[in-house]
Amino acid sequence: MGYVLIGTEVSQFSGKARAALRWKGIDFSETVATPEVYRDIIEPRVGYGVIPVLLTDDGRAIQDSSEIIDFADGVGSGPTAHPATPVQELVSLLLELYADEWLIIPATHYRWDYSGDWIVEELGRTARPDASRAEQLEIGQVIAAAMQDEVPRFGVSDDTISGIEAHYEGFLADFSAHLRKLPFVLGGRPSLADFALFGALYGPLYRDPASGERMRRLAPPVVEWVERMQSGSAGGGALLPDDQVPATLLPLLKRQMSEQAPVLMDTVRAFLEWTKAQPSGARVKRSLGAHEFVIGGRRGERSIRSFALWRLQRIQDFYRSLDAAGRERADGLLDMVGGGELVRKTMPVRLDRREYRLVIA
Repeated sequence: MGYVLIGTEVSQFSGKARAALRWKGIDFSETVATPEVYRDIIEPRVGYGVIPVLLTDDGRAIQDSSEIIDFADGVGSGPTAHPATPVQELVSLLLELYADEWLIIPATHYRWDYSGDWIVEELGRTARPDASRAEQLEIGQVIAAAMQDEVPRFGVSDDTISGIEAHYEGFLADFSAHLRKLPFVLGGRPSLADFALFGALYGPLYRDPASGERMRRLAPPVVEWVERMQSGSAGGGALLPDDQVPATLLPLLKRQMSEQAPVLMDTVRAFLEWTKAQPSGARVKRSLGAHEFVIGGRRGERSIRSFALWRLQRIQDFYRSLDAAGRERADGLLDMVGGGELVRKTMPVRLDRREYRLVIA
């Protein structure tokens, strides 16, 4: 059978996994996640409808973009997506958390508030490539309706839109400044941070017409980087020597810590409160209620999304695994960007992932 990646071009996390598989030189085919593929392959194997999924030679189904990348590191050739030095790996993990769980907010806003008609057509073409345009529009509207129900849960509202755009445009400016100095996040080749950021930017923000035009206008270096990443063959150089983290990344990390970190710490509190009445092994709800948050100086309300804690736990575990010298260097970076409390304060209740779902360990 070979390796088969099931996903779509419009999916953030399909793009993240696909880019890593290409860069690792893994020979794989791709199957578009149509309704029939969800029904006949994904749901029987995973238990619910979700992408991306990587089907392996030995019959496994790997779900979750990070787990697909870690698998690719084990079977592909060349360097791994994970930097071998402590501070660079910490930065890569932090930026993965930011890309996966925070940049999804502007991606959701721009897609549905600027390119809604286009994405309906795109969803219909993906689901029914051989159907007539009228039939594609009909199925696209059905699929889009369920997705649009999620938009307010990400915190996208009239109260927050101006803040979301301010945050995103600030990110584009910061990332552009960095890319004028280096071709990738940590030097001459991609790392986990590049794949995560690429996923967040390519599917929903580079390809969608309105947000793509905005990216081309505001951030040509980011567009050039997206296209380098999309090529799959770029980046044969090395990461910066001596565990260096370029100063041009500090504004990005400070932006993350100023807005995402408070939300994550509040999510931890909500999770711990919820676990008081739950037994070990209980499945963790996708949403743990709602809370206030601030983005780009604007205050709104969003769903408390539990999966972000799975990413956060991985970062905290990595920090705890460091030896004294590595932890001292990591502390220096965390103190500079305001991330000390988020990373050092380990969650007292652990998460596990069993049968493709989060559970209380």
